[in-house]
Amino acid sequence: MTNSNVWQAPGLNRRKIGDYVVTAIVDGIVAVPFDLLSGIGPDEAMSMTVAAGRPSSSAMTVSAYLIEGRGRTILVDGGGGGINGWGGRLHASLAAANVNPLAIDQILLTHAHPDHIGGLVGALPSAPQFPNAEIVMHDAEFAFWTDDANLNQAPDPVKPFFHAARTVFEAYGARRRTVSAGQVAPGIEIEHLPGHTPGHSGYRIDGGGASLLIWGDIVHYPDIQVSRPEVTIAFDADPQAAAGTRRKMLERVSATGQLVAGMHLNFPGFARLSKQGQSFEIRHEPWSAELI
Repeated sequence: MTNSNVWQAPGLNRRKIGDYVVTAIVDGIVAVPFDLLSGIGPDEAMSMTVAAGRPSSSAMTVSAYLIEGRGRTILVDGGGGGINGWGGRLHASLAAANVNPLAIDQILLTHAHPDHIGGLVGALPSAPQFPNAEIVMHDAEFAFWTDDANLNQAPDPVKPFFHAARTVFEAYGARRRTVSAGQVAPGIEIEHLPGHTPGHSGYRIDGGGASLLIWGDIVHYPDIQVSRPEVTIAFDADPQAAAGTRRKMLERVSATGQLVAGMHLNFPGFARLSKQGQSFEIRHEPWSAELI
């Protein structure tokens, strides 16, 4: 059976935030085992997943987000591009959303792990898939992946991550910008959320009395790490800092009721959180036929 026979139809879900329409775009899955988690055993992780009504699988969703409005067409992250079998459905999903890759004028990176940048270059690594787009990321993210000392000290399985990041950075060349704070587009601000990577960031959209935080990889397994924020994953550059940032963000969004989106949230890709004692609970926003 080929992959095309087991894929769902493209996963798209839109929300209105001020002058922008934000679309969750499912790129596919990242098949990783639960034994990459720390602070919980694989059996307990599976039990929590099944108890949440999810399939008996450790595969996590990988998504990107499209932001349209104010004359802009912005992509937040680029999916996995099929690297290591991760994702690879971004371009099919963009086509289903009737978006031409040439129309993308900006790409906002939460961070430069392969499942977030793999869809940004094609079979020829030097060729950007979105040639009219400016690519934006936090200063610390660019500095981390381009530092030869970090590359040389990295474990062998992680070294390809550095090469993949550098390939993307080089492909976009002069159309690359790094920032540390402030607006990256009208009404869109970067928020530094370090730990998962040094420059890991989210993007907050405010307007019309609504607010959305696209928080990147604050959680990888929402059905586990929302109620157990101390649980970390092997991909965290600084697990202690990642757990600390996660708890801080869970506290904030549960207190404010802010809508959140994340690259590993389960479809339909938007959620709100509430605090339950010393833990937290996630409520995935249901899909609506009406754009709200």
